[in-house]
Amino acid sequence: MKSIITIELGTNAVRIVAFDLKGNVIGSSKGYCPTFHTEPDHSEQDQEQIFITMLYVLKNLLNEKVHPKKYKVATICFSSSMHSVLAVDKNGNPIGNAITWADNRANKEAQELKTAAIGAPIYNATGTPLHPMSPLLKISWIKNHDKERFRKTSKFLSIKSYIIHQLTGEYIMDYSIASATGLLNIHKIKWEADALKYAGITEDMLPEIAPVFASAGTLK
Repeated sequence: MKSIITIELGTNAVRIVAFDLKGNVIGSSKGYCPTFHTEPDHSEQDQEQIFITMLYVLKNLLNEKVHPKKYKVATICFSSSMHSVLAVDKNGNPIGNAITWADNRANKEAQELKTAAIGAPIYNATGTPLHPMSPLLKISWIKNHDKERFRKTSKFLSIKSYIIHQLTGEYIMDYSIASATGLLNIHKIKWEADALKYAGITEDMLPEIAPVFASAGTLK
């Protein structure tokens, strides 16, 4: 029999549910991931710990409820919250913790962009409100306040993009997550030049954009 593995990268936990091809639940499992609030308005997680937790939860599910001898995994699907940002170097290694959707450290950057001449055009192109949760503003905060991390960064990812890269070696971000970054032109489905310029990054510092149901590659 074949199975479909669905993985939710939630704020507090990794939840994995396995289905058969008729949509019946075969089994489920979850593991918890801590969030760190080291300073006011800061909300961070350790992306490597999230990956390790995901592997542990998946191993338990496969060993106990969806054993490969009975169920062949046909595909693995991911979901996650929006607005997360993490930086990796040229080798794909994380630089600092992941910044979660709940992080509001970019309040000043958000207020400045709202009053800047470029603010309205960026909003009209991306459809993402100019609030501190936006990855556009979080990247701007890193550029302004964490210059060493910004200098070393090869790519900025979401937590889902990071996990997919760990599994497949591909840098990919689906339309759904990309549309909430404040960096995607939702009318042209491409990275928005004005937003990239404001954040101080180039298109090659972001993942490839892909449809929600696109294949992200095969497991390494």
